[in-house]
Amino acid sequence: MLSLTAPFAIFGQDPALETRKIALQRAAPLVQLAPLLAAAGVSLEDALDGTGLSVDDIGPDRFIPFAAFLEILERSATLSGNADIGLQLGRRLGLGVLGPVGDVMRHAATLGEALADFAAFQILNCTGAAVYLHRVGDEVMWGYGIYDSAHAASPVIHDAVIAVGSALIAELARGMVRPNEITLMRPAPADPAPWRSLGAPVRFGQARTCMFLSRSAMARPLTTADAGARDAALGKVASYLARAPWGWAGRTRHVLRTRLQDGPPTMPEVARHLDIDVRTLRRALAREGTGFAEIRDQVRSAVACELLSLTRLPVGDIAEIVDFATPSSFVHAFRRWTGTTPSA
Repeated sequence: MLSLTAPFAIFGQDPALETRKIALQRAAPLVQLAPLLAAAGVSLEDALDGTGLSVDDIGPDRFIPFAAFLEILERSATLSGNADIGLQLGRRLGLGVLGPVGDVMRHAATLGEALADFAAFQILNCTGAAVYLHRVGDEVMWGYGIYDSAHAASPVIHDAVIAVGSALIAELARGMVRPNEITLMRPAPADPAPWRSLGAPVRFGQARTCMFLSRSAMARPLTTADAGARDAALGKVASYLARAPWGWAGRTRHVLRTRLQDGPPTMPEVARHLDIDVRTLRRALAREGTGFAEIRDQVRSAVACELLSLTRLPVGDIAEIVDFATPSSFVHAFRRWTGTTPSA
């Protein structure tokens, strides 16, 4: 069993060692899972069966393995018979599930600043997936991408994340902002009706799980803005980051996932994002027993496997998404990573 309390203090173990080995997720979102399961005649214990976790491990300030988090979501959908349980769960969540990061977001000046905070500090809530913001023409894209290679592909997490994003935006903007469009990596469900509740056109089986917002929406002032409270919350976040045990490899992995689908993510670019020079980053990664190319391939492999599992995108398209010049070079690398071919 591996269960943690904030900030990543493992009972009787070395957090610096363990959190570099395994991707973690704040368990707070699962607190709301019990009543959803109970309504379908299923217990939370049933959903946890086989994960090595108990009900005591599911708490607001606990952290659990990211792979177990995804497994619990998938088991919940299967046991309850609710294909849209991710949507149901996500709609019940708000800023409170994000811990200190939610406090920073609540007191931001604008919606855009709050979502940028989410992207900047989300690693405090999860070290297996990243949230990112990118400008796309006249819109801003808020996206979510998994980079943990230990998980099985989960359609439910993509539903939950988009529903959480919609719930956070509704809470921050008092229901006055809705996304223009939503894309989901998960395949189309048999009955797409529940997904219409997201309040925007939804496309399934896409290369990204994200929502598109107008720039005017991002500039919307928040009624909860408070510069003093925000500075205090930022101070708490900074103290957590200063003691973060995931190391430079974890930070590099997180940044790479946010940049992967927007051109070749180079080491100098990642180093600039981490506010460190290339030589220092290279030495830091070497001390942790790894290197930039190895981490980049780990992220590429995780993204490629998920796309191959959840979408019907052609192999050539996936090769381009994970930054390979040709499909053949991607196939060769994929065989080296996994021992099999993308087609298989």
